[in-house]
Amino acid sequence: MTCPICRYETGEGKYCKKCGARLIIEESPVFAAMKEQAAVSEVYSINRTSVSSKGDRPQTNQGEPALPVYTPPDIPFQTAGRQHGEEAEEEPNPYWTSLKLYGQLYGEYFLKGIKHPFSAAVATDSSQFLNAMVSMLLYVLLLPLTIYATLHHELQGLPAGAFAELVVKPVIWIALFMFLLNVFTYAAVKLSFNPAVKLKEVMARFGTLLTLFLMLYVVSLLFLFLNGDISKVIILLSFISTLMTVPLLVMTSYKRRMVGGLDPLYAILLVYVAVMLVIVILGNSMIGYITGF
Repeated sequence: MTCPICRYETGEGKYCKKCGARLIIEESPVFAAMKEQAAVSEVYSINRTSVSSKGDRPQTNQGEPALPVYTPPDIPFQTAGRQHGEEAEEEPNPYWTSLKLYGQLYGEYFLKGIKHPFSAAVATDSSQFLNAMVSMLLYVLLLPLTIYATLHHELQGLPAGAFAELVVKPVIWIALFMFLLNVFTYAAVKLSFNPAVKLKEVMARFGTLLTLFLMLYVVSLLFLFLNGDISKVIILLSFISTLMTVPLLVMTSYKRRMVGGLDPLYAILLVYVAVMLVIVILGNSMIGYITGF
């Protein structure tokens, strides 16, 4: 019979011959709990024996080698807390990660539009609509900003409130003008080239072709420090080229799938006429603000 406390093999009887503990014969819940406690005590004593014997493997009462017991490293509380804090600080912000990822995607889209504008526009579909909207937004912001910077450089300063009148307020009209220009281009493509075309796809190709003119506006700002006249020429060239070339290139980026319909020449001429009418209507309000200084 095995003693439930010291695990000593003793003969039959009511008490252990080694420790004097009462021997329990029946397999009761109390006996099972005592056996489990004895096993834990034995493992603990084996672990202490292994530490005190300087690496010698401990032996059990039966002469068999005991299984190695894992001892967790002693990590100070302050060090563990600091490591947890550093891990929490290093956790990236999901919004910032998404923003950086989209910045990389738009950078690739922008470089393709700079290197091969027309080829990139032909390969563009509605999946690039968000990138195109970003390009249009940049165009709407850069156009009045370059005009303001040029006037500020030429006049050696502007009155108070000029930034709001020349940059902030015209943004709404320029955005409306850009949207109408896309709608006119979409109507020309639908009437002359592809009746099944979608506005979203036309706007995606339109935005792809704007990347070159965005770069020209940035270059015009740099030329303010060298020659203001060159800067004004670049701004004027970029704006006129946007009106004259982008709608035409968007139209020709589609293969003509209709035998009848409006002739492409008349279609592009109608776009130009509609653009001129919009410029006259919206331009009067903008010129009124500019001439007020």
